[in-house]
Amino acid sequence: MLRVAVRLPPATGRIGDYLADVMALEAAGADAVWFDATTAASIEPWILLGAVAAVTHRVRLGVTVAAEAGWQAAVDTLARLSSGRVVVGTQAHHDAESLKSSGVPPPSILIICANHSEAERSAFLADGVILPGTQDEVRALRSNAGDFELWVDVSVPSDKAGWVNVIAAMEAAGATGIIVAWDPRLIDLLRSAGEPDDRTDLLIATG
Repeated sequence: MLRVAVRLPPATGRIGDYLADVMALEAAGADAVWFDATTAASIEPWILLGAVAAVTHRVRLGVTVAAEAGWQAAVDTLARLSSGRVVVGTQAHHDAESLKSSGVPPPSILIICANHSEAERSAFLADGVILPGTQDEVRALRSNAGDFELWVDVSVPSDKAGWVNVIAAMEAAGATGIIVAWDPRLIDLLRSAGEPDDRTDLLIATG
C-alpha cells in the first residue's frame, strides 16, 4: 500500500495549532511528516521536532539537514525521544536540465535508506538523496532499488478523484510513497475509506 508523507512549513503561528495539525495527520494515516532544519525560522527546528516527537506515537519524523556536519548529535537525541522514528535526508540539488520547456520541473524521487549501516547511510547521504524523476524512472529505479524506499514528490490534487489517480499511478509504478506539501485538505484525503464516520482526526485538529 502506498504511503504518504507530508512536508510541513516552518512553525510561524501558535505552536499548539501546529502540533494539533501533526497529530491530526498521524490520526488520519500519514506515514511520515517532514521538516526542514536548514531554513531560518522563528522556532528552533530541533526543539520543535522534540515537541512533535512527544505528542506523536507512530508517524515517522523526517528531517532535511544541510550537507555539512553538526546535526548528528541533534538527530541522535531526536531518535531517542521518538523511539527511533527519525529519517534523515540532505538538501535537494536539482540539475537545471530537470526543468522542462514549460518551466515546470518533473517530480522528484526521494530515496530513503532503509536498514543500512551507519557508514553506508553516511556515504549515501553524502551523495545526496533527491533525484529528478518521472513515472517511468520510478519503475526503473524500483527494479534496482533493493532495500531503498522510493518516494515521489507530488502536488496535492484539487479533489479526491485526483488524489485517487495519483495514488494508483505511483503505486503501479512501484513507488514506496508520495511526499506532498501541507494542505488542510490532506486531513480529509488521508482519512481511511473504511472508517467514513470516524472524525477523530478533525477533532484533534480543531480541539
